[in-house]
Amino acid sequence: MTKEKAKKNKISLVGKIVFVISLVLLVVSLGILIDHYMKGQKSEKEFSSLKVSGTYDLDALYRQNSDIIGWIKIEDTNVDYPVMQTRSQPEFYLRRNFKKEYSLSGTPFMDAASDITKPTKNWLIYGHNMKNGTMFHDILNYEDAGFYEKHKIFTFDTIEENGKWEVVAVFRSKIYKKNSGKFKYYEYGGIVSGEQLKEYVGICKSLSQYDTGVEVNEDDTVLTLSTCAYHTKDGRFAVVAKKTE
Repeated sequence: MTKEKAKKNKISLVGKIVFVISLVLLVVSLGILIDHYMKGQKSEKEFSSLKVSGTYDLDALYRQNSDIIGWIKIEDTNVDYPVMQTRSQPEFYLRRNFKKEYSLSGTPFMDAASDITKPTKNWLIYGHNMKNGTMFHDILNYEDAGFYEKHKIFTFDTIEENGKWEVVAVFRSKIYKKNSGKFKYYEYGGIVSGEQLKEYVGICKSLSQYDTGVEVNEDDTVLTLSTCAYHTKDGRFAVVAKKTE
């Protein structure tokens, strides 16, 4: 065998190895994506099963799991879920479903510092930004002013009362270092005074991607929806809305 032929055979072998490795990686990646999709669909079916004839009964759901504090719904999106809260274990539902079983999607949950019974001035709710478009993925639709114009109002009913909420501000952010002087909206879940609320909303409005023209008074209560975003490392996206009725 000539050196030239041996060289070609070696190159051919390397090419085959690279091809096989690439093929294996592709199959594994597709398998992971399919697995995530199937698990996401399973989670959606589980949430849908909590409704009776397309509607939810918070009293009945509370008897099943007393961690539930409400239900959030945004029309024309996949956001249609129970909201949980566990103050002793704040992120308990990060990877758990309504039945407290492991779930990649988790269940939307309220910040431990927020309180619907006192109540605090800002109710902060977290939800995953799932790649299959579920959970809080669709709140990023509010980056589009056109979407906002058609969805200015959404509902968040609690075990205490029903409520409609009007969007005040939408903005991108990120998780900052603790010693950073940057505005960390995720640390404002326990607002109790009108003055603190005014400061919080003022900053949120200054960061908003567009001006909604909605004003917030010191007597108001606001709701902040938070999810991951991928415009930067540790990115976050938030929607702030005030209770209208």
